[in-house]
Amino acid sequence: MSGSSSSKLNVAVIGATGNLGPSIVKAFLNLRPEAISRVIVLTRNPKSENAKALEMLGAEMVQINGPIYAGTLKGVDVLVNSLGTGVPMDEKDTLFKEAAASGVKVYFPSEYGVDHRYGPQNHVWFNEKERHSSAARNEAPGQLKVIKLYIGMFTEIIFSPFFGLDNKSGVYTSLGLGTSDKKVAITSTADIGAAIARLSTLAVADPQSVPDDVRISGDNKSWNELADIVGRATGKTIKVVEEPVEGADDKDGEDLPALARLLRLNFARGAVDFSKDNDNELVNPGQKYWTWKTTEVYARDVLAKQ
Repeated sequence: MSGSSSSKLNVAVIGATGNLGPSIVKAFLNLRPEAISRVIVLTRNPKSENAKALEMLGAEMVQINGPIYAGTLKGVDVLVNSLGTGVPMDEKDTLFKEAAASGVKVYFPSEYGVDHRYGPQNHVWFNEKERHSSAARNEAPGQLKVIKLYIGMFTEIIFSPFFGLDNKSGVYTSLGLGTSDKKVAITSTADIGAAIARLSTLAVADPQSVPDDVRISGDNKSWNELADIVGRATGKTIKVVEEPVEGADDKDGEDLPALARLLRLNFARGAVDFSKDNDNELVNPGQKYWTWKTTEVYARDVLAKQ
């Protein structure tokens, strides 16, 4: 891979064909040709439907099998990791090692969730994320800028019984008494992709202009507010229930039920409320570059049609 010009960036995205990846790739493609030169997708299966769709839009496919090999990232300015939790961490660790060896300027580890620096987060997923990003920052300090992006919850997945929001039954359950007014940061995949693209251009131009840890939120809503929004959009009555917390709330976990409980406890504590502490104006000042997608828009355009 040849190097980029001084003004245009070469970007590589791994995990580009998953739930979030396509939105990231499309956001970078939208910045061509002014800011972006090449958008490279590192994928095991370049013939998949998602990969072919991205290729049609102008992304370049590079096939990999397991850990990336030496030279894969030569000439790349920004590496975005969008791999899911099922990928072994030692395989993910090769990303920042190869990025540092290849002169990559900016690396985004696969965060894109709640800000687990706050509140109890005793789950193997969060522990591994923290270990990975810390190791990445120690790999080439001063050379490789590592940006952890926290977005709260994905708009596209939060409306699920897994998180206590059951549209089918019409019941939204908040964990803990007196917690249904606690707000939760909710951000769409399109907004996440746009934010990553914008942060990349800022960080390459001036690494000090972007914090190491960035918080964005397309919206911040409580369970009571979401019930009202979805009810108006769908014409259904949504009931909000507050469920008492039973048992220890800080025990370690490794499975999905433990993760769901931990997330819901943090919702209830207000630990996922980014409304007063976010970097939205750094990323998208005055919504100059795009309009944040609200839960009202999602309810109207998606939930009302289900």
